[in-house]
Amino acid sequence: MSNVQTAQAHSATDLSATDISATNLSATGVGARRPALLLAGPVAVVSIGLVFASAARTGGDAVTMATNGLGIASSVAALAALIAMVVGLAGLPAQAPALRHGFGRFAWVVAELGTVLAAGGYWSSVFVQPGLAHVAPGAVRDGITSVTAGFVVSYMVMGLGWALVAIALLRARLIGASGWFLILASLVAISPAPFRYLPLAVAVTVACGLRLGRRRV
Repeated sequence: MSNVQTAQAHSATDLSATDISATNLSATGVGARRPALLLAGPVAVVSIGLVFASAARTGGDAVTMATNGLGIASSVAALAALIAMVVGLAGLPAQAPALRHGFGRFAWVVAELGTVLAAGGYWSSVFVQPGLAHVAPGAVRDGITSVTAGFVVSYMVMGLGWALVAIALLRARLIGASGWFLILASLVAISPAPFRYLPLAVAVTVACGLRLGRRRV
């Protein structure tokens, strides 16, 4: 074998090893983040259950719910669901090449940004609202215009982002009917419906955790 042939053989071996290593790293990233996607929906369901339990115990008074243990726990669960969506979405491009460039990349960035913003809103519900209920109960009961506007914008960005992600995954034929469920849930997140993060979290679990998560990289 000539020196040129030997060099080509070594180069091919090195490239093959690199490809295998990259594939293993990608699969590891997906495996580490898939549980977050699977947890998002169930944890969101728990948060809604805690809301109703808190309302039943406090008579539905917003100020009392803000300081009630069950009310705070519901906000913690909602925050956990949104954080799970953020973490799971961070690893999604490793499983879906369509999210690594062009339209898919843009969709991924918008969804990640919107979900982080929405999670920030529930962070304030956990750490700010209970104290505010003591010093300014009227602000909790009636709401603060700027805070409400922030929630609305956050949900709009999050809903739009996840709808675009669903479209990118559908275009790449990585998901089927669950993608349309994700789009519908994203539209609900944009609407003024109560508990609008719940359908989105469940749709993310179904479409990205269960359906897409079964695909091999």
